Amino acid sequence: MSDGVPRVLVCDDTPAKRYVITSWLRRAGYTVIQTDSVAEALEVLREQPVDLAVLDVHLPDGSGLDIAHRIKSDPQTSSVPVIHISAVAIETHDRVAGLDRGGDAYLVDPIEPEEMLSTVRALLRSSGARRNAEDLATRTGRLNRAAVRLHLATTMPRLVEAAARAAAEVTDDTAAILVRHDAAALWAAAPSGGAEASSVVIDEARAKALVEAAERPVAHSSEQPWSEVLPVAAGDEWALWPVVGATAPLGFIAVPSANLTDTVRGLVERLAQLTSVAADNLLALEREHQTAMLLQRSLLPAVLPQPPGLSIAARYRASQRHAEVGGDFFDAFTVDDDCLLVIGDVQGHSLEAAVVMAELRYSLRAYAYDGHAPADVLDRVDTLLERNDAELIATACIAKVAADRRSLEIVSAGHLPILLCRAGETTYVETPGTLLGIGMEHEPRTIGLEPDDRLVLVTDGLVERRGEALGDGLERLSDAVRAGLRLTAEGLAQELATLGGASDDDVAILVVDITG
Repeated sequence: MSDGVPRVLVCDDTPAKRYVITSWLRRAGYTVIQTDSVAEALEVLREQPVDLAVLDVHLPDGSGLDIAHRIKSDPQTSSVPVIHISAVAIETHDRVAGLDRGGDAYLVDPIEPEEMLSTVRALLRSSGARRNAEDLATRTGRLNRAAVRLHLATTMPRLVEAAARAAAEVTDDTAAILVRHDAAALWAAAPSGGAEASSVVIDEARAKALVEAAERPVAHSSEQPWSEVLPVAAGDEWALWPVVGATAPLGFIAVPSANLTDTVRGLVERLAQLTSVAADNLLALEREHQTAMLLQRSLLPAVLPQPPGLSIAARYRASQRHAEVGGDFFDAFTVDDDCLLVIGDVQGHSLEAAVVMAELRYSLRAYAYDGHAPADVLDRVDTLLERNDAELIATACIAKVAADRRSLEIVSAGHLPILLCRAGETTYVETPGTLLGIGMEHEPRTIGLEPDDRLVLVTDGLVERRGEALGDGLERLSDAVRAGLRLTAEGLAQELATLGGASDDDVAILVVDITG
């Protein structure tokens, strides 16, 4: 429809008859497009939309039945109702043929104007209801797909962009969204047509003013504070829907209100509710992750020793996919003049895994301080884990640097091998051993050390990637260590912490330089 007025195509080769039908329709308030041939009618249908077609059966270059068949065969026009009229083809079989070929009504001359207009109104009501139902189904499908994208968003910028794009898809118009996050706010706008949204960061003061102004359901893009963010070209008046969190408003969704129907308003309101839930869940997940990080770091050594002849550095990097506490740990401490290096990984991400990790770390220290050799320490810890936490397993590695810094005693419980870097070359020191928690003894291995040797101990989160062989990750680590020969232990630990980007798992790193 043009400006809400139905457009009616009238195709009849008799000028007088065409004039009469056209005058009836125009007086009734319809916009009329006149044609007198099949070819001209098909050209009109290709170039502009129509809401109803009135077709004479007999035309100079064909039949109105052919036009009706073309209308109903094209998905773009199949919902357009067709009225056949004829003063010649008036038999029952003619009317049956007209209706079977796509006609929705068949009128025979002479036609009464009331009958004609009543038929037009009835068919437009029916087609309008069908179009509305199809439009609602289409928009609802877009909303459902958007809901999936919202709940798959792992960061607030992605969530905001997904919501802006969803609002544009649901309304077939420009849309924008603001969500407050941390000390600022994220603003995203999406054009109509399903294009990707563009986003910017807005300072806290302006974001607060916008959220307070959004308490009213309507915004005018020419007024403050809206003039700085709402695109004027999209329309002066915008409708607003709040995005709320558990305790306070988070932001709003804004769309131009010029062409909004009640149905579309309902869909945008539902989108705002879905966005509120997704944003609140994401914020809660971020808070849980921050809490988990604080707990995780409290369970790890705050300060590492720097005994004579050694330079020790460590890093811990939490998984970005898990809010729970992980089980990766590292430690370094001295017993007499020996230095014990410890690294390990308890299976899973949970409070239970963190508790077991703390038990293992403190038990390792206690057994070592009690004078037990590294192999005996792991055997005792293995028994402890087997008896107290039968459902959990863990890997660990203890490496004891001798007091004279000339030898390294290693015992491993299924952990990754230590990487030894000597004179610019790297070698993995393989030390077989079974996982902790299954009741097996562990055998030590001793290797010699030289000044300027470098030891690197890591957990598997640094080298394992989905769809990649473990050997590729170990080779990547070797390359990074060789590339960092000129770095200090602290510098290399920091460099390795960024190796390979974000990981699905936690990462613990221990770098030790033999300095004398």
